[in-house]
Amino acid sequence: MAFQESVCGYYNDRISRTHNIIDGEQKFSKKQISRLLQKGYRRYGRFYYRNYCRTCAECTPYRVIVDNFKPNRAMRRTLKRNSAFTLLWQIPKPTQEKYELYVRYQMGRHKDGAGDSVVLKGLLRDSMLTQMYTNPKDTIELVLHDKNRLIGFAIFDVLTDSLSAVYSVFEPTFEENSLGTFIILAAIEKTRDLRLKYLNLGLYLENHEKMRYKANFGPAEIYRSFQWRPFTLQK
Repeated sequence: MAFQESVCGYYNDRISRTHNIIDGEQKFSKKQISRLLQKGYRRYGRFYYRNYCRTCAECTPYRVIVDNFKPNRAMRRTLKRNSAFTLLWQIPKPTQEKYELYVRYQMGRHKDGAGDSVVLKGLLRDSMLTQMYTNPKDTIELVLHDKNRLIGFAIFDVLTDSLSAVYSVFEPTFEENSLGTFIILAAIEKTRDLRLKYLNLGLYLENHEKMRYKANFGPAEIYRSFQWRPFTLQK
């Protein structure tokens, strides 16, 4: 167990402080991992972390109550628009095609990156393997195809009470298809199929343009002041 400080991944003018628990040999059971996430921790590879920042409390764990969720009109349009795509749930497996999509996705999200250098691509390969393919045994992968073309993939942990999103990647040239929303909607259905109560979407940041989208999926709960509470969108 240890605390670590670093530049915030969401706001580069802030310092992030996290409490980290390392499962170096990946021996944590499903129950142990579930308890950690129930206490607001997130997983990155073999690391479980929780924010304890000194001057900011914006990062808030967020989970959808799937039995009460109903897609809105825009979400129903997204489902219809993408109905021809093929969805497959499987054991996580890295491939060259996924790596190439991961690089395109990251380059699209971080346009200030250092071009497409060999060094950067090597770092991205290592990042993908750690972030998405260093998993406990109760982890599944959603793979999305348009005919024979890979257009998205996402990793989820299966816990005792929830399906927990780890990370998702999708084709940046399919912007009009709202593939991120489509993947979440597919995960909500998978959560129901597994008879689990929650879809854990990770951290919600109300004031961050790339993280506030999670508020569209509700009803939901947030972890604040050491307990899960009903989420209410602030106006």
